[in-house]
Amino acid sequence: MDNPLPDVAPGTRHDMQLFGTFHLGEFELALPIDTLQEVVGFPQAITRVPTAPDYVAGLFMLRGMMIPVLHLGRYLGLPVSIEQGESRVAVIESNGALLGIGFDRTGDMLRMAGTQIVPFQRDSDAPGLIEGAFHLDDRIVQMLSSEALVHLPGIPRTVSTHLARQARQQRAANRIRKAISFHVDSRHMALPMETIHEIVRLPSLEHSVLSDATCLGWLDLRGRPVPVVDLAAFLGLDSCVAAPPQASDFEDTRRVVVLRNDALYLGLLVDDIDSIVSYTDRQLLPMPAIRGQTGLFASCINRRDAAEADADDLTMIDTAALFADTHLAHLAKGHHDLYLVADDQTRRTEIRRQRVRETWLTFRLDRLMAVRIDEVSEVIESHDALVRPPGTPAHVSGVLNVGKALIAVIDLRSHYGMGPMQDAEQRKILVVRHEGHTYGLEVDSVESIVSIDPAEKITVPSLVATHMDAELRKDMHQVVESAEHGTVLLVDTVSLMRRLTGNDEPTAGTEDVPEDATPSMA
Repeated sequence: MDNPLPDVAPGTRHDMQLFGTFHLGEFELALPIDTLQEVVGFPQAITRVPTAPDYVAGLFMLRGMMIPVLHLGRYLGLPVSIEQGESRVAVIESNGALLGIGFDRTGDMLRMAGTQIVPFQRDSDAPGLIEGAFHLDDRIVQMLSSEALVHLPGIPRTVSTHLARQARQQRAANRIRKAISFHVDSRHMALPMETIHEIVRLPSLEHSVLSDATCLGWLDLRGRPVPVVDLAAFLGLDSCVAAPPQASDFEDTRRVVVLRNDALYLGLLVDDIDSIVSYTDRQLLPMPAIRGQTGLFASCINRRDAAEADADDLTMIDTAALFADTHLAHLAKGHHDLYLVADDQTRRTEIRRQRVRETWLTFRLDRLMAVRIDEVSEVIESHDALVRPPGTPAHVSGVLNVGKALIAVIDLRSHYGMGPMQDAEQRKILVVRHEGHTYGLEVDSVESIVSIDPAEKITVPSLVATHMDAELRKDMHQVVESAEHGTVLLVDTVSLMRRLTGNDEPTAGTEDVPEDATPSMA
């Protein structure tokens, strides 16, 4: 599906990154998902800012936060291509500052390797508005810099210590989640963002021997066959496939939402992608039991009490139920077996995947590291509200109340002899438990969840170990090389926790915890 890409400069990240794309006139622009908070309709109630440039549309309120809105098209000198009431606002966060970016419409959600991204070099240290680009089939998508956007001249800065702390406390208390909303035969539905692999525009599909009334064919997603299911037809609704032909300049809004379950893929054809929606557990309403109702709909997002009180409620689709459906499971497995191009290297990879694998959570601490996911009970935002008792060691940031229990938060940078992080607002806390003790480990950022074959682990090379801090060497005994992530240092959490608790002696009979726990990411 992807065309060959030019080489990129040394130092480009090799891990996978998720982007949301947007259209502005003739341009397609992208923002990293981790900076993108949500997408909303252009607010009807917006307050102009006196003496502000004309590209500052004004201020609006969203969940108690005052957010400035940038007319990006006006800033770039583009003609107005769509009525303001029909446009969308993407809310981004950079270093605690919130900003809404006005776009014509939403696009795709793409998972890109760092090697596919071409960064743009700047003569000055100031970040450029367009920081890079990547090539997709017949189009080039340009990446916006969130940092540059919030620092444009005349943009009000709404960040403050009080508001940032308030937002973090709200996220911690309500566990704000994200979903992708879309339309199917005028029905407003959604899928949790964490269950979506990618969202792509509808391509020319390959013929499939498994095609039927619901399966339209399959698409090649970087060597992986993805059967495309007409979701409307599958649900017994009016399909958008047989839509009448449009003018040559008509933008096809149909998208394929790609889901993944281990090695199996499934694509859902929907009418369009509407928004990125933030919601909390309190907004999830269970679906009532109705005779004959399909089990795909487990809950509904109630938005009547949210910031967009006039927005439609969203029917949530249960991804697990999709893959559990007999027909859809047959399509996913059948296309994998029929159309997967399996050369010798791929077959060896599949054999390795069939062995027992370990799941690790990767994070940044100057370099890429990982901890076993079953050792992490939760990932939370870094907090200002830490209590630091007198006489606390330098590597202890303080004590934090998590779930009505006090935990000691460890500054891993200080513990491992690293310099302080300049942008502490982006830090995360990994909550780990060991032998009745609970600690919070402060890290620069949380990256992703990866699966590792134990046979791929190697002992830390002596050349690398000699350049490590003495404390770091005590907890870093193995590394793994990944084609997507590069070198990943594996943290021996048991060793770290024993030293934190003052019990350096191994405990007899210690066994690994089964890998059945997935941490929640607040």
